[in-house]
Amino acid sequence: MIDVAAIKLRYDAVSPVLDERGRRRFAAAEALTAGWGGIAAVSAATGIARSTIGYGLRELRGAAPDSALGGIRRKGAGRKPLTQTDPTLLSDLERLVDPATR
Repeated sequence: MIDVAAIKLRYDAVSPVLDERGRRRFAAAEALTAGWGGIAAVSAATGIARSTIGYGLRELRGAAPDSALGGIRRKGAGRKPLTQTDPTLLSDLERLVDPATR
């Protein structure tokens, strides 16, 4: 039987110092160690999605592209700042808040 509490204890101990890739690979290594049902157990213990653990397993086995030399995400990935997508946002917010604070 898989000891979910032990997996959670180990994860809680190391998760503050791991980045996104490290968490994924840690979870994948735990799932490999646990054997059959390991992905579900690790997902329950850590809250990491089963698909993410599966991707981590592919990374560990060398089937997924390894971007260990680069950053976690592609340059420019992610949401743009709201002030960039809506240039009038700051002035609009100041107009709303300013009368209430005077």
